Amino acid sequence: LKRQEGFTLNEVLIAIVLIAIGVLGFSLNTIGVIQGNYISANYTIATNLAQDKLEGLKAQITFSNVTDSPDPNNPISATGEGGGTFTRTWTIRDSSLGTELKEITVTVSWTDYVGREVKISTLVFTDTG
Repeated sequence: LKRQEGFTLNEVLIAIVLIAIGVLGFSLNTIGVIQGNYISANYTIATNLAQDKLEGLKAQITFSNVTDSPDPNNPISATGEGGGTFTRTWTIRDSSLGTELKEITVTVSWTDYVGREVKISTLVFTDTG
């Protein structure tokens, strides 16, 4: 009798299963990376929206105390226009560090998989005299 060379059916099936497990693991890792990139992009957009509003508020000459003043375009998009997924509010109040200081806090919140928010604060000197 002549001996035949090659792979048995069992060896081929085990190789296919091992390759499938590897591809599945790679796919799950890819999904995690995509979700991480999406969350990171939203944090970047929210930080830029908050910084933009903070700079606009700092440019004012006079400051009145406000609490959670909403953006008129809420919910806003990444460019600050209406119709997006981000909500922007701000608070201006007297600072506990001095009578001529105002504390400005801008909050941008959104929901992707869970509710998230970015808060940026600064102090502004106001010349009362």
